[in-house]
Amino acid sequence: MGRLLPLVTLAVATLLAGCGGEPTDDDDRGSSATTSTDPAASSSEISDVAPYVEVGAGPVGITSAADGAVWVVSSASDQVSRIPRGASEPDLVVDVPGTPLRAVAAGDAVWVTSFRGEQLLRIDAATGEVTDTLETAAGPEGVTAGFGSIWVVEQDAGRLVRIDPETRKVVDRVDIGVGARLATAGTDALYVAAFADDRVLRVDPRTLEVTRSPKVCGGPQGMAELDGTLWVACTFADQVVAVDTATLRRTAVVPVEGLPDSVVADDGRLLVLAEEGPRLVVVDPAGAEVTREVVLGEETALYDSANLDLAVSADEVWATSFKADRVHHLPVPR
Repeated sequence: MGRLLPLVTLAVATLLAGCGGEPTDDDDRGSSATTSTDPAASSSEISDVAPYVEVGAGPVGITSAADGAVWVVSSASDQVSRIPRGASEPDLVVDVPGTPLRAVAAGDAVWVTSFRGEQLLRIDAATGEVTDTLETAAGPEGVTAGFGSIWVVEQDAGRLVRIDPETRKVVDRVDIGVGARLATAGTDALYVAAFADDRVLRVDPRTLEVTRSPKVCGGPQGMAELDGTLWVACTFADQVVAVDTATLRRTAVVPVEGLPDSVVADDGRLLVLAEEGPRLVVVDPAGAEVTREVVLGEETALYDSANLDLAVSADEVWATSFKADRVHHLPVPR
């Protein structure tokens, strides 16, 4: 149940709850694909600490709602916080037990995965009430909305689950292999980052046929489609990789140091969040090059003990900082 908060600052302690993992990068740096220029040559800005809002311990996932609010998932404190547009602190906190990780806002609801709780929870975006709790198989991680459905990646069970948001029932289950993490809905297909084997999966939302790519990079995680290209944040490779949505083969590689975790497309550009700092990196997809970097904080990389996430709401970009128990925000770099 949601708790309306008085206007006070939240103070919480960081608790690391890692999943573990070993870097693998067989052929990322020797690719014949187009590679960008050195990002050190791009414009870079350093702030002492970018503006932020304090939230519960260990924020990982973040999503933006239609009303401009952002919802932040704090995995170490088993909470989800709502930050209204223009607010300097959360106005609502929802208890979500079992290590919540990711969230997606769709319509009048926010859907949240509970990794150890093996559940997907539906939260009413207006009241903060948990209206539905769906049982999942082991390790629900990524969640996205698209093609009239909510999609959940069961990382440890090796399945992609399709849910009807109206009936709140599971309508399909697809075998995708153990170790997949995040999913994103593109123009014509759903894409899943198969983190464990360095591939990307394309899922046809009508037939549920799964197509597996060749190996694309070490540690694929966040993804965003832009103009027929899927851009993939490759954490262990320190790269953002362009993948042709038709062939699922790499077409460009952009070096991004500091363990890039998340990527979103905004107004024809790519916004990437790297763990060290964290650091916001702007990538020009046409030139496949970094054009700007903004250091948001002073935290070290997570190395897969946890993850970070990124969202755009109106004219601001929001970025979680797991170790600092905060979410940074700043105007979208132009």
